[in-house]
Amino acid sequence: MTRLYNVLGLVNRLLGEYHPVVKVIEHYTSENGDIEYFNIRIHFPQASALIMLREYWQREALMAYGYYIQIKGNEEWWDNRPHHPEIPTHPYHRHLEGKVHPLQDPSLEKFLERVKELLHKNLPKKEKLS
Repeated sequence: MTRLYNVLGLVNRLLGEYHPVVKVIEHYTSENGDIEYFNIRIHFPQASALIMLREYWQREALMAYGYYIQIKGNEEWWDNRPHHPEIPTHPYHRHLEGKVHPLQDPSLEKFLERVKELLHKNLPKKEKLS
């Protein structure tokens, strides 16, 4: 079973109630399964929200990731690019409101929980129930 399959299940479990439109932009798995890469875009029409998820795995180790959400004109992204050595959780950090912040738990599940929180805050009550 690939990481992509697990991620799609996680997205459905955590965000399915918001009716995501999921598109796998790119997916690659090496013949022996040691390397896997994916790029997924998820759109939430009711919330005017877009999520982009990107992961690169090598021998069951997450080498690089980027998780991004844009909702109602606001942007937030989490990544492990080593371009902010001043952050105590280097290389793990998040970008929010034009600033870089430490990221204590960089897991995809925590990011999707954050997305769920943002969707909940940005959808009118009547749309949450549909």
